[in-house]
Amino acid sequence: MAHIKSTFRILILVSLASIWSGQAVGATAGVVQFVAGDVRVVLAGGNERPATKGSPVDVGDMITTAKASMAQIKMGDGAIVVVQPESRVTVAEYHYAGAEDGTEKVQFRLEQGGMRALTGAIGHTHKANYSIETPIAHIGVRGTDHETYYFPPGNADVAPGVYNKVNTGLTFIRTEGGEVEISPNRVGYAASARDLPKLLTAVPDFFNRSIQPKVVQDVGTARVASAAQATGAPQAEERRKEAAKGRGGLSRRMDLVVTTTNGINLTDPQTATLVGATIPASGDGTGVSFGRSLLNPNVSTNRATLVENMVSDDAKSFGVEWGTWQGGTVTVNGAVTSGSTHFITSMNMTSPTELAALGSTVTTATYNYVGGPAPTDQLGNAGKINSLTVGVNFSTQHVDSYSLNASAGGNTWAANGSGTISQFTGSSGIGLTGSCTGCAGQSGQTTPGVQGTANGAFVGSAAERMITSFALNKANQAIAGVGYLAR
Repeated sequence: MAHIKSTFRILILVSLASIWSGQAVGATAGVVQFVAGDVRVVLAGGNERPATKGSPVDVGDMITTAKASMAQIKMGDGAIVVVQPESRVTVAEYHYAGAEDGTEKVQFRLEQGGMRALTGAIGHTHKANYSIETPIAHIGVRGTDHETYYFPPGNADVAPGVYNKVNTGLTFIRTEGGEVEISPNRVGYAASARDLPKLLTAVPDFFNRSIQPKVVQDVGTARVASAAQATGAPQAEERRKEAAKGRGGLSRRMDLVVTTTNGINLTDPQTATLVGATIPASGDGTGVSFGRSLLNPNVSTNRATLVENMVSDDAKSFGVEWGTWQGGTVTVNGAVTSGSTHFITSMNMTSPTELAALGSTVTTATYNYVGGPAPTDQLGNAGKINSLTVGVNFSTQHVDSYSLNASAGGNTWAANGSGTISQFTGSSGIGLTGSCTGCAGQSGQTTPGVQGTANGAFVGSAAERMITSFALNKANQAIAGVGYLAR
């Protein structure tokens, strides 16, 4: 079969990335972050060594994984590559000098098995400079997160060929026979180098068994850990001291994807996670769905795909990250959600002492929406936050106004609320009331009776930022989401 040589193109913005550079064989391209099981690094000269956490991955190195084994690699441009069990992936070429000046380049060869790529700076400006090859096809990525498998002939369990699943963005598979474009949660397939690729009607089961990127917590950067890693205030305070100041703007999060199976239940007093979701009243995923806004719930992602995973460029100071889980069977405090499940989190919460002291220096403050994932309705239809403003009086410790306007699924929701700061930052949240345009089934018709809640948390030593979750209900319709605000 013909060997296809072409490009694997990826768009991404990256922050908080370490920098290596390399071009010739033997130059360092990345570093191993995690290893599980039997993982080997086969050098260009043929020698091999065990892969260990922290060991370099050089140009020309092949990563091989045995059964029930995996490796996660952090590339010099911030990209994350997860090598799946029983796989062979080679870093064929790599050059990155810290700038997108046209000299940056990376090429992977997937010779067997699978890999998941959350891409880095290379390919952002010069898309053709990021490439991946398989023996029969190449995959071009117009997005940030995808999984590729190549099974050679002779595999009794899976039809041979190249499979590509999109988690975020768009990709395409190209062979001598043509090209097919793949959208999120779809899978493209090419049987051979000469066959025209096609879209599969269902996601093959081996994708559900693939290993997702693991949480990383590096010194000097603000990252949010899962329950097993959140170990108390001293660590959080150390992270705060090490954090450098940043400025506004948004970046794609490359080095942290929260994908726990046992749930997120953060116990660090300087860390908070807010979740907005629609949860059927039955709790088992059926029946009428109601929006829910929750503080520090236990979340099990259960093979859901994490999308819209972002971090603000001021994360070094405020440690704010958000994302949305889609698909799978996400549970929040044991109840199955419907549609999508949104989270926003920070590891640099304003302490109660700092919050109480603000009354003498900052009497009132208005927080305005900066960013966050798209809110969704009970069917998972994505929408947008049209406006979100929160007015706070620190001298009276009161949220004077919480004003939200959001839309999804053809409906536009408007709601307002108020309450004490202790309610807002506690499990109960503050109540919201308002109206919905379109919820009555007629376009343009506005009806009252909307009910909901909002939770929030202040971020930074002087409460410079705020994170919030919200949920609204009207009859059998709902909308839920999260947001990042600044004053």
